[in-house]
Amino acid sequence: MAGDEKNETEDLLSRRMSSGFSSPVEKQTEPPLEAANDPSTDTEAFDPIKDPITRDEPKPTTGPVHVAPAHSANPPETARAREVPANSRTSVMSEADWAAVTQAATSTEPHDPEVPERRRSVLDVIGTIWITLAAPFILLALAVRFVASGLFVKFEYFRPGFPADQFGFGSADREHYATYVIDYLSNLDSRRYLADVIMPNGEPIFISEELNHMADVKGLISLLYLIAVIGLIGAILFGLYMSRRNGMGIHIGLRLGSIISIVIMAAAAVLAFLGWETFFRGFHKVFFSDGTWEFYADDSLIRLFPPQFWVDAGIAGGGLFVLLAIILFWLSFAGHKKRRALKKARREA
Repeated sequence: MAGDEKNETEDLLSRRMSSGFSSPVEKQTEPPLEAANDPSTDTEAFDPIKDPITRDEPKPTTGPVHVAPAHSANPPETARAREVPANSRTSVMSEADWAAVTQAATSTEPHDPEVPERRRSVLDVIGTIWITLAAPFILLALAVRFVASGLFVKFEYFRPGFPADQFGFGSADREHYATYVIDYLSNLDSRRYLADVIMPNGEPIFISEELNHMADVKGLISLLYLIAVIGLIGAILFGLYMSRRNGMGIHIGLRLGSIISIVIMAAAAVLAFLGWETFFRGFHKVFFSDGTWEFYADDSLIRLFPPQFWVDAGIAGGGLFVLLAIILFWLSFAGHKKRRALKKARREA
């Protein structure tokens, strides 16, 4: 009997399993299949009281911003096309990008800002003329100052072949007395500075006519120095103005000034080579009065500065003048490649 009850129980259990029977507890734990597959169950229920009703508003576009070109053939249409609203920046553009687009759209500059155009003003033209005319005077003042220096005088007196004084001055005596003359030409003293120079026997080294001539020479050299200083100051001021951004620069003035200087010195060299005596006398007749610059061979100025001294001074001063002019001409080409590149870029812009 016990075996029959056991078999009956196993048969009942097998029938339940085959028929898909589940207990009430299992039914509560298993989620409904339809609810799991329904997409509407993923959202929360809508409450019309708590949740506001949202309207469908147009979303801001994320596409490219079409801006009219800055330069157009029709001026009225271009003016309207350049108007870019301040609030029309899209969400995909940064502040910097939008500022660049706005500047490009509203710009009225016809040239590329990276390639500035050189503009000439009246002051640029005046400055170029000033530098051109001032260059020869500045170079001449430097050459004269070199010749009228103790270094050049000492070189002349002690170089081989320089003519000796036939009236008794030695090289040391010449250097001693000539130093007073050189100092007088560059200081602010009157002619009395030379009048007080005396020889060992108590006699003055220079007579009255020589003092008058040296006063004239000092006045001429002082005028040259004054013109050179004024020219240099003006050239610096004009140079600072002309070297501004978009300025025309000082290279044209330097180049023209150096060329004019070389031409003038070349003409003077030709005249001196053709006839030194004629050139020397003609120079004195232009700048000094007649009868104030001719002396005897035993006068102190002739003994200290014989004709050979002035020939050597002309060669040294003229050579230095030309050398400085060549250097000035070479400096005028500084930045030439950069200027040529800018001109090419402006033509291609």
